[in-house]
Amino acid sequence: MEKEYLHWSKVDEAIWTLVDYVRKDYKVDIIVGIARGGLIPAVRMSHIMDNILMRVMDVKFYTDVEKHTEFPEITVPLTEPIQGKNVLIVDDVADTGKTLKVVREDIKKKGARDVRIAVICKKPQSIIDPDYYIFQTDRWIIFPWEKMPVCKKVAP
Repeated sequence: MEKEYLHWSKVDEAIWTLVDYVRKDYKVDIIVGIARGGLIPAVRMSHIMDNILMRVMDVKFYTDVEKHTEFPEITVPLTEPIQGKNVLIVDDVADTGKTLKVVREDIKKKGARDVRIAVICKKPQSIIDPDYYIFQTDRWIIFPWEKMPVCKKVAP
C-alpha cells in the first residue's frame, strides 16, 4: 500500500479547519479522543475550542500496518457522565470505520444527546461516514508523531 507522510504544519492546519467546521454547526460539551492516533488532534481541538472537556477511550484493533483483529475491543472505556451531552469523537483516520462504530455505539448507549465524529482523513472503505473530515485517500497515512524515532533502553 502506498504511504503518505504528513508534516506537522499540514496536521495543524487540518485540526484548525476541523474546529472551524465543528463550530459552524455543533455545540460540543465533551471531546472524546481515541487512543492513540486521535489523542494529539483531540488535545489540540480541546485547547483551540476554549479548553472543552476532553476524555480518552482506548480501542484495540490494529496490530500493524494493514493488520488488525477481527473486531475492535474497548480496553479503556469512557467513565465521564455524558447523559444529555453533545459528544465529539476525534480520531486521526476513519479507515475501516469499525473502531469509530464501536465507540459511537458505546457513547450512545451511555445516554449522549448527540454524537458526532471528526477525523483528519477518511478512507473510501470506511463503514462510518464522519461528520467532519479534511481529506479522503486510500493511502496509508503516516502522521508526524508516528515517524519520530523511538529510543529504547537496552539492558546490559
